[in-house]
Amino acid sequence: MTVGRAPRYGTWIRSGRLRRFAAVSGACLALSALAWLSPWFLLFLVPFAVFGYITLILALTVRRFTPRGGDFQRRIHDLMVAKVAPAAPRRVLDVGCGSGSLVIRLAKALPDSTVTGIDSWGTDWEYSQKQCENNARIEGVAARTAFGRQSAAAIEFPDGSFDAVVSCLTFHEIGDLADKSDGVVEALRVLRPGGRYVFLDLFADPACYPSTEDVREAIGRAGASITEFGILAGSLPLPFPLRHPKVLGHAILIAGTKPGNASS
Repeated sequence: MTVGRAPRYGTWIRSGRLRRFAAVSGACLALSALAWLSPWFLLFLVPFAVFGYITLILALTVRRFTPRGGDFQRRIHDLMVAKVAPAAPRRVLDVGCGSGSLVIRLAKALPDSTVTGIDSWGTDWEYSQKQCENNARIEGVAARTAFGRQSAAAIEFPDGSFDAVVSCLTFHEIGDLADKSDGVVEALRVLRPGGRYVFLDLFADPACYPSTEDVREAIGRAGASITEFGILAGSLPLPFPLRHPKVLGHAILIAGTKPGNASS
């Protein structure tokens, strides 16, 4: 690890989104204070309650994801690493690597592996390829990690390129796919026969996926089997507000393999 510097990972909550909701709720509260001019200004208490509640949920979620609030972002990544590590994969892919946190944790847990992270790093996120590379260098795993800008809808690697594929809260964010399950199929395309996958996403959210059965069918269509399929809260107790439907209440952890020859 680079002495004197700390990696910068951030959280899964867009800070810009939190600031916007906070600004709107603050403005509504300020306008309601003008009730001394006209009682109609009290109507602004209604949007204040709505936006204030959203701001509260987002702010508490950010705290829960940080070390001061329980470090649940790290704990979720550690849970995923623990499900990959026993397979001792040599080549691992993280689809939607964000700030590189999961890639780096995998590289540390698998000293004989090389771990690749891909992401589109959209402008509405505060992550970047440079940030990932800096974090890997600080953590001392730069030589065994690589990061590249790619769309999860069309991964630029040949079929069966990796021994393990992971993805954390990414598939529902793929904007250029009408059916988010197609992202699951694409990720499994680059998993070799005998390889292992671990995916976490909002698979139970009807706003993202038609049904969990649709996700199961997509995995079968990709030629993979399922060994674990359950809500995240069943594997890791989640405090308020992480169980909220708009946070991780719909998150499901799926793990399995792609049947075939286990040799590299």
